[in-house]
Amino acid sequence: MIKNAVAQSMRAVQNIIQKNVKDGRHNYDVVIAGAGPAGLTAALAAHANGLRYTVLEQGSIGGTIFHYPRQKLILTSQVELPLYGKLKFSEIAKEELLKIWMDIIRTNKLNIQTNAKLELISPIQGGFQVGFAGSTITSKNLILALGRRGSPRKLGVPGEEQSKVSYQLMDAEAYVQKRILVVGGGDSAIEAAVALARQKGNIVTISYRRSEFVRLKEKNEKQLKDLMHAKKINVIFNSKVEEIKPDSILLKEESDHIQTFGNDFVFVFAGGELPIELLKRAGVRLRTEEYNQQSA
Repeated sequence: MIKNAVAQSMRAVQNIIQKNVKDGRHNYDVVIAGAGPAGLTAALAAHANGLRYTVLEQGSIGGTIFHYPRQKLILTSQVELPLYGKLKFSEIAKEELLKIWMDIIRTNKLNIQTNAKLELISPIQGGFQVGFAGSTITSKNLILALGRRGSPRKLGVPGEEQSKVSYQLMDAEAYVQKRILVVGGGDSAIEAAVALARQKGNIVTISYRRSEFVRLKEKNEKQLKDLMHAKKINVIFNSKVEEIKPDSILLKEESDHIQTFGNDFVFVFAGGELPIELLKRAGVRLRTEEYNQQSA
């Protein structure tokens, strides 16, 4: 995925350069939305080619990688970055990769604005008006390097606003002797549950809306089965969260039976939500829409 992100962002910037887009009417030649591998590569390419650019990131530098659990191994093919050269590793820990990116950003003094959530994309004559964090700028071009994560999808249940509810796990070792619920059945949810179950005294339960896990990575599936067999992880299939209380949680099963569990922390891995309406207003056509029109 990193290799693809780098290649696609390079192509996007090269396309902008070929069109000779420098235009003094706008604040920037290109605004890049997202500071993950794709957005950072685009920023390097824009910087190397003398384009006026800025990167807008709604959270922290690193995109999805930043939200991976501590010491998670990341696999990638060798890639070459503008102004840096080759990333020669095939396997690297999250922290090491983020350090490389931060070193690249500091060395090249890349123009990146964090906590700058995209709020407006409006086509204007010869470019775009872009709104974020109460500010508005204009740009000849816009690169959307939003990734697949988007904003964390929430459950929409009573009690979800409590501080004990999180949508990412940064450091499993910070949780010991706790009663923990993990919501979700993808690789991110399983990796979080496994990491938490390995900490001293934790009681870990997974709530998943389906009847079985599908398309898990082989390594994650084996670790999960081993911990389930050791009774360190309990999985409740065909269930969903009904309510989150300060010291307990209510789960609704397929039979509509409600179970109540003691609970200290909840980790939700229900996927992400891209700013669909924002993109539509900007004139972006979504592939799912095209599929729906073809099948109608």
